Amino acid sequence: DNALSITSDGLTIRLEGGVEPNKPVRYSYTRQARGSWSLNWLVPIGHEKPSNIKVFIHELNAGNQLSHMSPIYTIEMGDELLAKLARDATFFVRA
Repeated sequence: DNALSITSDGLTIRLEGGVEPNKPVRYSYTRQARGSWSLNWLVPIGHEKPSNIKVFIHELNAGNQLSHMSPIYTIEMGDELLAKLARDATFFVRA
């Protein structure tokens, strides 16, 4: 169930995860602003089963407007975790 871990030192947000514990995918995003940020993910839907999620970070200004967006990162996932993520599409972190 721990297919994705997120750490931050306030300036850099690091994502690590994937299906294979011995071969994790690692991404690092250096923040452009100092406000709040949210981690978002997209779960592909359709007749074929998805094998990954797309993860990206939104940075928000003081008015909660989008100020910056990270690149879109791909992380391989298993079916059980993908079903769970499809129900819980976003969470929000306040700085």
